[in-house]
Amino acid sequence: MTKETIMAEHRKYSINEASREELAEIPGVDNSKAEAIIEFRERRGWIHNLEELADVGEIEAKDMDQLRKWLTTASERSGSLEYEGQKEEPDVV
Repeated sequence: MTKETIMAEHRKYSINEASREELAEIPGVDNSKAEAIIEFRERRGWIHNLEELADVGEIEAKDMDQLRKWLTTASERSGSLEYEGQKEEPDVV
């Protein structure tokens, strides 16, 4: 089973909450890129749109397609789901 097959069976990681180790599990993201993303997030604060990662020095344009497959801006810790800067309240049944 390949790394991509294993990851495809799991949910996407939140770019705002993923650990260095989780980021490094993404195909094409090595420890250096994972560290750069963490440092960027710590400096910048909440990432509302994955396109903001283009400002990370270690991330190249070719990396963005791969990152979009495995990352989201949604947060499980907040009371709502936030996607690409749009806040969506959960349905109450």
